[in-house]
Amino acid sequence: MTPLSLSGVFAPVLTPVDEDLNIDLPLYIEFCRWLLKTGCHGLVLFGTNSEATSFSTAERMAALEAVLDAGIPAEKIVVGNGTAAISDGVDLARHALAHGCYRVMTLPPFYYPKVSDEGLFRAFAYMADRVGDPNLEMYFYHIPQVSGIGLSAELLDRLASEYPGVAAGVKDSSGDPENLRRFQQVAAAHPGFSVFCGTESLLLANLRGGGAGCISGMANVIPDQIRALYENWRAVGAEAHQEQLNWLRNAALGTGFNAISAAKALTAARTSAAGWVRVRPPLVALTPAQQQTLHAAVAAAEPVLA
Repeated sequence: MTPLSLSGVFAPVLTPVDEDLNIDLPLYIEFCRWLLKTGCHGLVLFGTNSEATSFSTAERMAALEAVLDAGIPAEKIVVGNGTAAISDGVDLARHALAHGCYRVMTLPPFYYPKVSDEGLFRAFAYMADRVGDPNLEMYFYHIPQVSGIGLSAELLDRLASEYPGVAAGVKDSSGDPENLRRFQQVAAAHPGFSVFCGTESLLLANLRGGGAGCISGMANVIPDQIRALYENWRAVGAEAHQEQLNWLRNAALGTGFNAISAAKALTAARTSAAGWVRVRPPLVALTPAQQQTLHAAVAAAEPVLA
């Protein structure tokens, strides 16, 4: 079998901000180190849970440079280059490659309704052609419930056929097992094409279907527990392990709070760094009362791991 272009457990890294809502780079770097030490194979800088679209291209580039300057290995990093303007996506990808990061996670250009597969192909092709570097690996990001634009299996098949190696994989955050299977079928036709699920709740199903792993927001909070299932998915009791792994997601999302704000509140509690609670507008940080509700829900769920 052809090795997957990328595999493992990745966190779409939460982005801490200071009182002026600028990226808190020391806290950011410290968190990246903790994620890698605690269980993540790698990091996605500026995915959805990173509040990527709330930061400018200049801010995102500066953060990447700071992380690399701090000694985080470039090979551990996937750079989110999702933007509404395809030229900005090109700029972010070129900047990443210039700094030794060859992998980017690419949203479809968002905002316009009823975008066709042909339009999406042209957008992705524009990025690949303008970057013009054979080392580039693009991981296409399917999250239609947020972006408003989905990626079809037919589109991915065409991209993988016409841009072999450059069209390197997909992250499926739809949460739909049937859609995940369709993407796995694309991967089967294009050896080396990596399929990531966007939730650890589908990690076992993805690995059993030939997928590469997961890029999950909860990897910001429990990377070690997700890594344990990744390493033992063939073991007896893997199904029970998968069911146990869902405890935090069910507890946190069951509160009805924004998932990013909740993940940041949990990180603030773990690190005792109150600044972690901050988010950039239009998101709103959890109030003290909401944080208490969240922590109570998590505490009530956690014993199922015993």
